[in-house]
Amino acid sequence: MQSILKRLAGNTLLFAIGNSVSLILSFIMVPFYTKVLSTSDFGISDIIITTVSMLLPLLSLNIFAAIFRFALDKDENHTQIFSNGLLVSIIGSIISLFTTGLISLLGVKYAFYVGVYLSITLFLNLFQNFTRGMDLVKIYALSGVVSSVINVVSNLVLMAIFHFGLNGYIYSLIISAIITSFYLYFAANLQKYISKAEISWTKTKELLVYSIPMIPNSFAWWLTNDANKIIILGFLGPSANGLLAVANKLPSMVTTLFSMFTNAWQMTAVDEQGKENTSKIYSITFNLIFGALILGCAIILLIIKPFMHVYVNPNFFSAWKVVPFLLLSSIFSSVSAFFGTTYLVVKKTKGLFTTTLWGMIANVSFCVIFVHFIGLNGAGIAGSLGFLVVSILRFKQTQKYVPLKLSKLFLSSLLLCYLLLTFSLLMNVTIFLNVIIVLIMLAIFGFEILKLKKNN
Repeated sequence: MQSILKRLAGNTLLFAIGNSVSLILSFIMVPFYTKVLSTSDFGISDIIITTVSMLLPLLSLNIFAAIFRFALDKDENHTQIFSNGLLVSIIGSIISLFTTGLISLLGVKYAFYVGVYLSITLFLNLFQNFTRGMDLVKIYALSGVVSSVINVVSNLVLMAIFHFGLNGYIYSLIISAIITSFYLYFAANLQKYISKAEISWTKTKELLVYSIPMIPNSFAWWLTNDANKIIILGFLGPSANGLLAVANKLPSMVTTLFSMFTNAWQMTAVDEQGKENTSKIYSITFNLIFGALILGCAIILLIIKPFMHVYVNPNFFSAWKVVPFLLLSSIFSSVSAFFGTTYLVVKKTKGLFTTTLWGMIANVSFCVIFVHFIGLNGAGIAGSLGFLVVSILRFKQTQKYVPLKLSKLFLSSLLLCYLLLTFSLLMNVTIFLNVIIVLIMLAIFGFEILKLKKNN
């Protein structure tokens, strides 16, 4: 048990080291972006990235998810896996460039930029997932550093020196994706896994049988995660989207931090599939990780107002009011992602779609209602409820694969304290009460750790 958890912690640390530079640089650059971009331009940049995220699974047929899962199996023909995945990515890239080229000719601004960025991202995702599946964790983790450093340098040159504004921001995304793709290709020696002779419809079909059911899931996941931006754009305009983009930086960091754990957890979950203590490992990991996640988000809330005073331009300061519910949404998003790993391990991807679909319906419905009556904070509340629906459904479905024992009192107590802290903050109650709430949460978390040590 301890060796398994140590290996999980070690892999998580490697991913964390690789992504910490990305997180720090991304975080540091926000004041720069809010200074050189208007709230409207910032909102448009976020919509462009969201559009690419939405189209990526459609044009790739989500093949990179299958590449990662099948590459984890040591008895697979990895050259065959990569070659067939590369063929699918090439076809998707051609379709992307051709389609967005035509749309650009019709006068749609930024359309071709989206196509170019999307095409490169197809290969980047393929290379990243194959490298991770082959257990080349250090190379995979370092790719995040390469991507972030190149992106920041490009932004400073194109936006601060040449004053390209929003165009400079988009160019930087493209340049970063190209250089990172080349880095992965040569560092992981991917050329040795390319063979025309290994291209097989039978293998491609096997990969697509796994990945295609995840396409509707990816699209529904996009709607659950990002449809709020489109609704806000319609109800409140691009400036509100700019505020949301800034407010979402901290929750996005939380999600990114959790993804470091997820990357390691997926590998551990595959290794431990079907073993005697699998259920116990899942239970301990889930309770501790999400207890720490709720506590960490509460600590962020404690300092959010003074932090935003120095972090962003005064025009963006009011974004702090949206952060508490966006953080709550990121918590439930992480919970649902944890349960989602089980579907990937057992190669039963249908449940990913059905659960996400219900979450999407809940999120979009609540968002239309709440944004209309409450305003920008309605998006965070709707997102939280949407991901809560997904989490509950996935928990129930995955119990038949891996029974998981929740520490209900522990987690519900922390969530209740978090909600109390949120309302205290929004109602401008004294800071003394906020500190007391966080101290209570720390005590609850400490008691749970002591209980786990005693029982294990």
